[in-house]
Amino acid sequence: MKKIKYMLGACCLALSLTSCSDFLNEEPVSEIPAGEMWKTARDAKAGVNEIYGLLRSTLRENYFYWGEFRSDNVAPGAPVMADQARVINNLMSTDERSARWTTLYQLINQANLAIKYVPGISMPDVADRNDYLGQAYAMRALAYFYAIRVWGDVPLFVEPTEKYSKDIYKVRTNCETILEEVIIPDLKKAETLINRNKNFERKRISICGVWAIMADVYMWTGQYNLADQTIDKMADISSSKGRFVDFEPSIQAWHTMFTEELNNKPSDDTPENDEYSTKEFIFLVHFNMDEVGTNGYSYMYQWFSGSGNRAAVLSDQYMNIFNEADMRGDLRKDYTVKLYQNGNELRKYMSGDVSNSLNKMCEVGYPIYRYTDMLLLQAEARARLGKWEEALDLVKKVRDRAGLVTPTALDFASENEIIDYILRERQVELVGEGRRWFDLVRTGKWKEVMEPINGMSQDGNEVFPIHYSHVLENPKLVQNSYYGNN
Repeated sequence: MKKIKYMLGACCLALSLTSCSDFLNEEPVSEIPAGEMWKTARDAKAGVNEIYGLLRSTLRENYFYWGEFRSDNVAPGAPVMADQARVINNLMSTDERSARWTTLYQLINQANLAIKYVPGISMPDVADRNDYLGQAYAMRALAYFYAIRVWGDVPLFVEPTEKYSKDIYKVRTNCETILEEVIIPDLKKAETLINRNKNFERKRISICGVWAIMADVYMWTGQYNLADQTIDKMADISSSKGRFVDFEPSIQAWHTMFTEELNNKPSDDTPENDEYSTKEFIFLVHFNMDEVGTNGYSYMYQWFSGSGNRAAVLSDQYMNIFNEADMRGDLRKDYTVKLYQNGNELRKYMSGDVSNSLNKMCEVGYPIYRYTDMLLLQAEARARLGKWEEALDLVKKVRDRAGLVTPTALDFASENEIIDYILRERQVELVGEGRRWFDLVRTGKWKEVMEPINGMSQDGNEVFPIHYSHVLENPKLVQNSYYGNN
């Protein structure tokens, strides 16, 4: 069968609709002849599912490279893991694997295809068609949100590239323009389209997933009132089990949701059936080796356990948080970290020691958004709006679960103090979830935090380099200034 290939954007790479199976056991898009795609409800389902397969390919490594390794959470692990160490030590060059945006633009192109063709597909239930379309808009928004946070200005494509032409070469579009003219409008469209009565899936975008991305974007743009209002909406979404997303008050259940709920979940063809016991998870990246072979295992065990090939350990700076007076006795510590072979290993996703054989059979999902993340974002938003007591009420829920005491508003002398306090709580609560680096950039604190650790001090160092191959292939691209002209 003929495979559809695209040459997309700045990378000038062939973007085939890849043959990796999606997580819902739908026939891969690449196995469908070009002339027959996007005709039926089954095509729509397969085409949208492929977006999630490409998200898995994009974030399998970059979840950690982009969101965790540049932060003060981690230090280099084994000496053989040089790629990760360069990112952690702020020694990146333009040939880093994490500087490639190829699969991310494949995802964007697949979303653009769905946005173009799904509206024209006749389906028995228009709500299902709208739901697929809403997921495509939300996933395009999420992909561009990652892109601008990682590289700043990036090439913009809002129409699918279906054949090679010179139009694939584009200059970089201002990141603020992408935020205001693509990401936020896409999320607002998704909000109107997602099926709130049937889509209760955490491996793909639900209405709460749309709101989670939207709240994150509003925080990034300083629209704190909108972020606060958006997070509030999540409490009104119910499934047959009650609220769809909710706070988990038990520390034991908190531990179990990472070590059991994320591990080796089956694929799911029925979005109306929620197979998760916890309501904490809003959206996650799913891994399943039965569906996609060796590409279906995640790096959650391999990169964080065993002295021989672990990519990173928890840093001294992170561990010192637990020595602060108000953090002593934090119940999360023993569930999060273990001193093993001269390194403080991230054990948040492991119930015990992990053998070498399990390292490459790991099917632990990656949380992109969960409800406690949203509550702490909301606390920050309210603090910035001058609602300090309301902010601390939200933080108290999280600290109560951790066995800690929460101060009152009278204990803080300034907004900056309370914001730092909330950010520290986010750091401990969300370690290993790809959030800390983005928090540092979003709040403008990356220099003050990272300069003493790895020398970050120059404007422009907060973004990644663009891979040199993209710059060579597209003469209209200009490298991020910190990394020179290569």
